[in-house]
Amino acid sequence: PMRSAQWTSAARQVAAGMRRMSTKRRRRRKVIDTRGKVNVGGIKPNGATKKFYTRAQIAQHGDEGWTVMLDGRRIITEDHHEFIVPNATVASAIAYEWDMQGEYLKPFLMPMMSLAATSIDFDRKDIITKLIRFMDTDSMCYRVDEPSALVRMQKKHWDPVLNYFRDEHGLEVLTTEGIAVMSQPAETKLKLAEFIEECDDFHLAILKSVSGIGRSIMLGIAAAHGKLTIKKAYNAANAERLYQIRKWGEVKGPFGHGIELEYPRVHLAAAINFRNMLHDDYFPEELYPLQSSAEGDTAAKSYVK
Repeated sequence: PMRSAQWTSAARQVAAGMRRMSTKRRRRRKVIDTRGKVNVGGIKPNGATKKFYTRAQIAQHGDEGWTVMLDGRRIITEDHHEFIVPNATVASAIAYEWDMQGEYLKPFLMPMMSLAATSIDFDRKDIITKLIRFMDTDSMCYRVDEPSALVRMQKKHWDPVLNYFRDEHGLEVLTTEGIAVMSQPAETKLKLAEFIEECDDFHLAILKSVSGIGRSIMLGIAAAHGKLTIKKAYNAANAERLYQIRKWGEVKGPFGHGIELEYPRVHLAAAINFRNMLHDDYFPEELYPLQSSAEGDTAAKSYVK
């Protein structure tokens, strides 16, 4: 009887905890908050949230930068931070992602929005610590000795990235054949850590994204430094996969190579374009004609289709 009572009590506690979690989850998933702002954390990642706006706008947010508005409602991040990006070019690209959504919102088709929101919400210190931890396991430093075609492909796509650090920064970057973990020189790791810590939050998000896709800290730093085109980043991040496809052919269909190839292509393109837009305040008005409306100190601009 005592054990039965204990189990009953435990079950009630678990049930109560689940109800609290469920209530908290429902609150968190409310898209329009009480202040009339759009919390992107309320949009379901599986594409099940129905589109609730008709147009996306960009608006200047005082002297801090630019934001995106949906039918006049400002966007905020999942952690309730104001969504602010440095210039109109970045804001317009993100607004375009919102404008291109169909009947249901698909967050996985908004990679630049995801990058920007991540850069605003993430724990900077935690991200830097995790990135630095993987310096000695950078995939570009671990080569195969056969087959010869893969050796050539790794050399073709990986050496230019490593040579950027060797030639332009005078760093000693070691490579090895096999999987035994080696350690890069202390001076090299110190400088790489310095590169990472020098990044502002937006460049750090780019570095993190590219490093994760390519399993390479040096690829991420090179991307954040503007040393990679989309094609070069894609080929470097997928050298081994591309070799397998060249050798055995591409598998079509839902269980084929499609997602494996397109996911890195989309997200690497977003990261490289995001980085370039951060360094170019040019707004392509002739490509995307704008309408302006003023409300107080804020001028809002929306696409005319």
